[in-house]
Formats: sequence, structure tokens, C-alpha cells
Amino acid sequence: MRRDDQPEILDAADVPDSVARLAYRDLARIHRWLGDTAFVLRRIRQDTLPVHRILDVGCGSGAVSEHVRRKLGIEVLGVDLNPRLSAAAMVPILKADAVRDTLPRADVAYSMHLGHHLSERELIALIRNVGKFCRRFILLDLVRHPLPLALFRVFVAPFVCRIVVDDGQTSIRRSYTPGELHRITTDALRDSGGTFRQSVAPIYSRQVIDISYAPQRHRAGRQSASKAPIPAGSRSGIRYPARS
Repeated sequence: MRRDDQPEILDAADVPDSVARLAYRDLARIHRWLGDTAFVLRRIRQDTLPVHRILDVGCGSGAVSEHVRRKLGIEVLGVDLNPRLSAAAMVPILKADAVRDTLPRADVAYSMHLGHHLSERELIALIRNVGKFCRRFILLDLVRHPLPLALFRVFVAPFVCRIVVDDGQTSIRRSYTPGELHRITTDALRDSGGTFRQSVAPIYSRQVIDISYAPQRHRAGRQSASKAPIPAGSRSGIRYPARS
């Protein structure tokens, strides 16, 4: 399959919030059905260093962020270019471009299904930028392959809203192959001292790049992530979901 760079419906800023919230609710369910959320939780629990703050990069409505917060009992912050607030999520969300903007400091960052939204150059920039503020980055994404596309149409599409059906298929076509993602990550970490491990799930349901950055990458923020402030000048961009 050749990579398709067609934009997705949820990428547009003019999608009504009520429609977007419904779609993000279904996306959070898909992450649970496929075991994506459990995978990230397991990897964070296995961290050999203390984890006081987690950063969800490309958090959308914050539904997955809230699930991670409840399961781990750790502070979680969300970052998204176009956040869609959910009354069910209790995590603060910062409106920011994670490819180039200053981010909140955290011990571990993760992203789910964000990488395929970016060009190779943008994805390299994202990996490098996250490394300035976090010591570890778990990047989970789809795999461009006919098998997950066929399985999505049969086993997922009948149970989710129309936007997710359309965007889900587009997402798989936009995703990187394991070889492409390995090359991109290698380029992003070149000469930085950072390391990574890559895993691909059976039936190509997901692939994960787990990056450990070299200490000097975030030495300037050596203070505890739990005490690190939100980036100066960005407080007005923090969105706290409305309480129901």
C-alpha cells in the first residue's frame, strides 16, 4: 500500500464540538478494545525510574488521558493543537503545537495515533521536541497494511460513528510501515545519544516506538516533573474540562 496523505475529517477545525466529542468517545473505546491503552499503562508501570507526571501528546478530548490518570493515580497533562473538551475528563489540557512549541515537563510522554497525522519532517521534529521536556516518549500508532484495514471494516466499523469509520480507514492508509517509522526515529535521534525499541503487534493492530532520551536532552529541566511549571506565557492556553 502506498501512503495516502488525505486529510481526516477530525483534522478540520470547523467540526462541531458535539460531533467531535462523539467521535473521540468512540476513538477512546477503540483504544481500549484493541488494548492500546492497556499497553501504554503497562509500559509506564514498567518504568525503572519514578514517574510523577505524564504528558499525553495529541490528547484530543482527554478521554484517554483521564483513563490513564485514574488507573495510575499520577498527574496527567494533555497537549493538543485543537483540543476538544470533555466533561468526563478531569485533566488540564494545553493548547499547543507539540512539534515546535514549549511543552510542560514530564517524566514520560505518550501519543496514540498521532504520528500518521504528520509528515516525516514533522514527526522527526515532534520526537526531538518532546525530548527537550521528557526523558521518555512512547509513540503508539497504526500500521499501514491491508490486514488491519480489512479487520477494521469488519470488526470495528459497524460499532462506531460515521466519522470514525471514514477517518479510521484514512488513518490506516496514512500510517507508516514499521520500516518507515524505524528509519524516521533513527533520523530523529541521530547523534543525540537517545535510544529506542520498536514493537509490532500481531495482525499489525499497532506499532510502538519507545524512546529513552539521553540525559542531556532534558538536563535543563532536571527539577522534578511534578513541580515543574506549565510553560511561561502559556497558561491562557490551558483548558480545564467543564465539570458536569
